[in-house]
Amino acid sequence: MKIHPKFIWLVGILLTVNLLLRNHQVSLWEEDEAAYMGFALQMLETGDWLEPSYQWSTIHRKTPLHIWTIACSFKCFGYNEFALRLPSVMAVLLCILVLYRCSIPIWGPTVAQKAAIILACSIQIPLMGKIAFTDATLLLFETIALLSLLNFLHRPHWKWNMALWISIAAGIMTKGPPIVLIVGGLWVLLAIFHPLRKNLIRTHPWIWAWFAVAPFAAWCYLSYQQDYLNWQLNGGNEAFESWWQTELYGKKTHLLPFLWDWYVIKRINGHVLGQSGFVGYHLLVLTIAFFSWLPFWCTSLWSTFRNILRPKKDQLSLVLWLIMAWFFWELMSSKLPSYSMAAQPALALIMALHIDALKDKQTPKSIDLLTGFYAFVLSIIAFILPWFAYHLFGTESLYSILLMSFVLLSMAVKLFIQRHQIPPLFQNLALSGLLLMFCTWLFISPWVENSDAKVYDDIIEKAWQIADQQSETLLVFGGVDNKQKKISLWVYAQLKFNQVEYRDFYNSLKVVLDDKPAIMIIGTDYIDKIIFIGLKVQK
Repeated sequence: MKIHPKFIWLVGILLTVNLLLRNHQVSLWEEDEAAYMGFALQMLETGDWLEPSYQWSTIHRKTPLHIWTIACSFKCFGYNEFALRLPSVMAVLLCILVLYRCSIPIWGPTVAQKAAIILACSIQIPLMGKIAFTDATLLLFETIALLSLLNFLHRPHWKWNMALWISIAAGIMTKGPPIVLIVGGLWVLLAIFHPLRKNLIRTHPWIWAWFAVAPFAAWCYLSYQQDYLNWQLNGGNEAFESWWQTELYGKKTHLLPFLWDWYVIKRINGHVLGQSGFVGYHLLVLTIAFFSWLPFWCTSLWSTFRNILRPKKDQLSLVLWLIMAWFFWELMSSKLPSYSMAAQPALALIMALHIDALKDKQTPKSIDLLTGFYAFVLSIIAFILPWFAYHLFGTESLYSILLMSFVLLSMAVKLFIQRHQIPPLFQNLALSGLLLMFCTWLFISPWVENSDAKVYDDIIEKAWQIADQQSETLLVFGGVDNKQKKISLWVYAQLKFNQVEYRDFYNSLKVVLDDKPAIMIIGTDYIDKIIFIGLKVQK
């Protein structure tokens, strides 16, 4: 089943539109995205590109490659949400392109095209492209490394080996150990089970692994040297020990011990911040991620599990990929939806192989039934969307939403009618996935933006207007409780005001007595005290 080039271009254009849609209008997502913006701002303001640091965030620090890309984006496009998210957008687009180009030598162009379209029209990975987390960047390097390893396994060539080790080095500098666990684990499994295992020897990991960790080792050394300099500048051992033991959220502020403790030890021995889940957690996450491909997702997954002990020749390496990128994380007590993202390119290839095998066969009854169910779900969404929009936004956007509902309903009807034919079914499912993403960001994101969870940019904007847009005005925070201490509050304040301080109660009151222009943002912890003082003054 060949895919028409015009359809491929249509998917690419719609995906890019979805990835960029409203990126400049949606304020920062707490807490990671706001922290990464703070790290990048701090790098640009201080000129220290070595260690990601921000006074309002300690637990979100990571190895710096992703932060560097954000800082470079700020340099080109200014300090704004669009520039913050652009590296993730580019990472997702490149990941899909890499999946296509690097799959051709092993599975052929038709399967590679289908796999790239499946991944582009899924749910989770395009969503990660719209948020400035490290996960999209890490996924790009994981996909390059895993596909380079499989290509080298089938046709050893120096370019695949070079791509393998360079991408591992970049992945380590993006988020540390995960890429080593996944790629190293797949190398071991291939060495045990794959008939072409002898080719793996020619990757020479005992030599090239040293080069892969060299950038990380150099960064660690320079970080240690910087900390040693801080030790000297802070008065020697006693002052350094005091600084070393300073804690925030219970975590040491020194970077290297923190990274080892927070991202390795605690996740192996348990979990952090309640990030745990049940066995099968990642299966649920992946099902949601590929919900727009529900008919092929269920049938290809069942076929893979049914033949897992004796997988087909073209699926063996993909099954081993899944073991490291999916099943491994099911056994970990620490769980986040992003952990199993590296399995999604393999799952896209498995579904593409499954669809390609059905091209000359009668559509199975299971796909027929699942397509009918999926069309029913799309119809429900089409009917609920106008009601949802009316109660949230009134009648001002009702006409455009009714138009979108009509398009979704038409797509559902078309899916139901053409569910017996694999080629149109594949294209209709792809378009339905893109439409679901479009609806989500065009109509749901304004509701999220106006919710109580995301009003911190409005608070700073009001303070900025009261200050007559004078950046020299002192901005003071006082009495902000733990629930109100959102990192985005400090980031947006830093973008507007040159001086931002957090003061205790009595020092906050001095703002009233000073001659210097100042604005005070009062949290709930101080409101009762100020009311009490006001009553006493009136008496």
